[in-house]
Amino acid sequence: METDLRVCQAALARDRVLYLDLTEAVRRGDGRVVAALPHGALVSFHNYEQDGQELGFTMFADDRETAERLLALLPPVPDFITVHEALYLDLLRDRFGPADMRPCWQVGYLHASPPPLPQLGAEVRRLDRSHLPAVLANYALTNEGYLSWLVERGELYGAFDGDVLMAFVGRHAEGSIGLLDVLPPYRRRGLATLLQSYMIALELSRGHVPYGQVFDGNEPSLALQRSLGMERSAGQLYWATCD
Repeated sequence: METDLRVCQAALARDRVLYLDLTEAVRRGDGRVVAALPHGALVSFHNYEQDGQELGFTMFADDRETAERLLALLPPVPDFITVHEALYLDLLRDRFGPADMRPCWQVGYLHASPPPLPQLGAEVRRLDRSHLPAVLANYALTNEGYLSWLVERGELYGAFDGDVLMAFVGRHAEGSIGLLDVLPPYRRRGLATLLQSYMIALELSRGHVPYGQVFDGNEPSLALQRSLGMERSAGQLYWATCD
């Protein structure tokens, strides 16, 4: 097998937004191509290595034979794997018994200039550890250890009115924009638009293609992404958290 995504470039080009988590990880240097075939690839994320072992992955495969070859390269118990086709989800379940495989849409910002920042009178700045209780109380999809890690790396941001945290957003360890939430008393003020626009501009300034994932059925979030110029993938991807 190859370790260069050029071998599957034609397949990846069919739905550029869908595969941004895979291609951007490699382009940014945040990931390693474990294997690449004409109809599939497996990439590991550097930020999910533990004791020298790779535990976080993303992959695509156009057919079950390719999927089987790539899945055979995974460690016995990875933390998670993101897959981009439903045709081999049963293979994933049979091997790892993942606890959750909710479908997501990938969204990507493919423009050179960021959207304008709304002028709301709020200040956007990095969060510190003192803000973790508020984030944990309002965002149930992660844990304190992970949030602390993001804070230490300066990858959690908030919208503030003075010292009052009104909303927050972050950049996940694999490189996607996420964790966006507005605290209940401050909703319907445009703060989600402010923070998402801020993160798009920040990622562009880093030379990145901004991208993120939205759970299937979350229409308000998809509408927000569309309003800011984010394009939605044609196909869906699946986050598989392994037992």
